[in-house]
Amino acid sequence: MRPTEYLADWIVNTRYEDIPAKAKQVAQETAFDCLGVMLAGSAQPLGNIIAGYVQEQGGKAEATVVATGRRLPAGSAAFVNGTFGHALDYDDSSAFSHSASILLGTLLALGEKTGASGRDVVEAYIIGHEAGEAVTPRGKVEGYPFHKMPVSGRLGAAAACARLLKLDVKKVQMAMGIAGSMASGVNHNHGTMSKPLHAGLAARDGIIAAELAARGWTAGESILEHPSGFLEAFYGVGEEATELVQQLGNPFRIQDIVRIKKYPCGFANHYTIDAMLELMKEHHFDYRDVAEVEVQQGYYSHYIDPIYERPRTGLSGKFSMRYNAAAALALGKVDIDTFNEKTINDPRILETMDKVRIRVLSKWEVAQANVERRWPGGGSTGSTGKPVTVRLKDGRVLSKVIPPDRVLGGQKNPWGFENIRAKFETNARLALPEAKVQEAVRVWSRLEQIPDIREAIHCVVA
Repeated sequence: MRPTEYLADWIVNTRYEDIPAKAKQVAQETAFDCLGVMLAGSAQPLGNIIAGYVQEQGGKAEATVVATGRRLPAGSAAFVNGTFGHALDYDDSSAFSHSASILLGTLLALGEKTGASGRDVVEAYIIGHEAGEAVTPRGKVEGYPFHKMPVSGRLGAAAACARLLKLDVKKVQMAMGIAGSMASGVNHNHGTMSKPLHAGLAARDGIIAAELAARGWTAGESILEHPSGFLEAFYGVGEEATELVQQLGNPFRIQDIVRIKKYPCGFANHYTIDAMLELMKEHHFDYRDVAEVEVQQGYYSHYIDPIYERPRTGLSGKFSMRYNAAAALALGKVDIDTFNEKTINDPRILETMDKVRIRVLSKWEVAQANVERRWPGGGSTGSTGKPVTVRLKDGRVLSKVIPPDRVLGGQKNPWGFENIRAKFETNARLALPEAKVQEAVRVWSRLEQIPDIREAIHCVVA
């Protein structure tokens, strides 16, 4: 069986009973977390723009846009909800960068259109995650221009939709081929409104690919392994297609690699923020006591891009290592309000940014970190497992290391459901009245138990 057919066969024939209980738990927690982030995203300036734009396009009322209650064609609703989900960069960090906003965005819409149950959605969510993970080769990092989220994420979304629609193997192959030609998204748009658009477009295209395939639309049947196919075009590893897909379900990966974000910013910042806040708590100092801070980053990390060295907008601040380190020091916290236009110009943060020095690691140092497994699987963000060092004016030198696999919110250092719930409530209150917030917690934290998505959507509409 060739790789694309193997993938399609796995998508069609994997049984719900084959999926580990822990994978189902993590999928539900991540989807619940992302739903709260969608609600918060709807209240952002870019949320208003995208919702208004798509509403003007009109079309058949098939699915609901969260928070607003607008009824749109399923693809359009997925487009808006997916964009909401990534608006704050507060959704999960996973196989193809951020899986939740794509997968939940697409499955909320298609699930409502088809009357799917919560169990159906959980099943399709996990299938889509594992498919997206399988077509995201690890270690492709140096100088990589594409954002893996909308590249591999389109295939993950198409896989999830194909499962929900119960397509046969041949039609799933066609859906993968269609999605392969839709894949796109470049890293240059980090720190702008177009990065959240990556999630919305991938969510929309997952529905388009699966629904076209269901109608008999054709595409290349060997999209993964063909010399002019997806894996070769985007990752240069077409010859590895067989090896990649044979890892599907051996084991399931979602329960090991999904990380729920504590802070609404690029994930590589989390190590630095955690280290900084822990040092402040342990040694009782603040930004006024600091002489210098050193943060180490890989030579290709876009968190040290000159564009973000002195961020001028809240969105660009999410990808500035210097800004996040300074904000943690000056404010003693990092939250949604850290990344607004007022805070980005806070004199305390601007003063502290002058004290933050980024030491760029050499290729040799990065390779050494890989060998020592301090940087598992590589990564384009510079999450090196190297220490953050703070030099105080009184002469003390303090260091803290947060290893990449131990950052809070990862599966080896889970945040816990009560914290996930508190995050959901805080986010949801930006869009919903309190009664709706609590109803949404009760209903959507038990996604697997929802009998019909259509009957549950009302409690995430203001």
